[in-house]
Amino acid sequence: MVRRFPADWEVLFLSPANLAPGENSFRLRSARVPAQVQYRSVLLPKPDSGSSLLRSLTPLLRATGGARVMNHVRRFSPDVVVCSYLWAAPLVADIRAMGIPVVYDLNDLHPQFYPAARDEAERMFRALIDGATEVVASSRALNREAGRGIVIGNGVDLKTFRGREEGQRPEELKAGPAGDRERLVMYVGSVDDRLDLGILRRTLEALSSETDGAGIVLVGRVFDHVRGDIRSLEEAFPGHLLLTGRIPYPRLPDIMSHADVGIAPFVLTPKTEAINPNKLYMYAAMDMNIVSTPFSDDVRRHEDIIRIASSPADFASAVQSAIGDDERRRSLRERIALPNSWAERVEEFTLLLSGLAQGD
Repeated sequence: MVRRFPADWEVLFLSPANLAPGENSFRLRSARVPAQVQYRSVLLPKPDSGSSLLRSLTPLLRATGGARVMNHVRRFSPDVVVCSYLWAAPLVADIRAMGIPVVYDLNDLHPQFYPAARDEAERMFRALIDGATEVVASSRALNREAGRGIVIGNGVDLKTFRGREEGQRPEELKAGPAGDRERLVMYVGSVDDRLDLGILRRTLEALSSETDGAGIVLVGRVFDHVRGDIRSLEEAFPGHLLLTGRIPYPRLPDIMSHADVGIAPFVLTPKTEAINPNKLYMYAAMDMNIVSTPFSDDVRRHEDIIRIASSPADFASAVQSAIGDDERRRSLRERIALPNSWAERVEEFTLLLSGLAQGD
């Protein structure tokens, strides 16, 4: 979206600070972003960090980091500020006092990510909702939680995810025997505590029991807290589970072209209820059948065309029936992906920012 902003806009994003290489951070993805779009973050350790030393430094870092951000706002004087960082909430009132509108980009149920500092995170969350000029939620569930604002959902870049293109299997899939199987089931996204590992295990059991059973490929970062469980699944189902790690965004279509089914086996929690899943639109754009748990509104509203299952056994059965169902697969792009193009989302978002910057 940022790369499509008008050339004369000056926009500041207050975004989380992800320092690890390859993390999903604005800064690391901004090589082609024009200079008038800038990013800043209050560099904080996680407020519920396991380190007592880091927790003790939080007040000092918050004060000094906040002061540095405000000095930058004064120098840069942006037309509008977009904030997706919960812990920048105390800065919003000062920014608005300078006459600069602030949009809260509510793209996750942010307090849920800080269980050990939940009360403080909830206060920051409500302060952002109350203090922002406008709240933009990425899902209807988040919009209900906020109690105000508008919904601009997630989508897919249809030029990048342009549909299935047959060709040689990429090296990432040749890294293990699972990637060489005739049929592939694929998950694209972070491998973390949102995944229902019981469902994943039952699906692997079902596929591995077949003579020419499909392989499951997990495309994305494996987080430390689930790494042991995922390694156990690799050992239990040799030749049926492949982990690719992170794949650069432009390379994803090449990988996904070789999968028949895209899965979203998420647990059912308030955290996942808030998700409007990008993967849903990416799978559909790449002509993949979709099997998901009923974790959010944005999944359930497509229950007439995607397979939805709650229990491990039902999910595994749905994956098996989705493999080779070419008739349904060919209609997914038109039904789900085309109405959710990022081009349309950009138009909605830029109209909003333009109106705010002009005082409308």
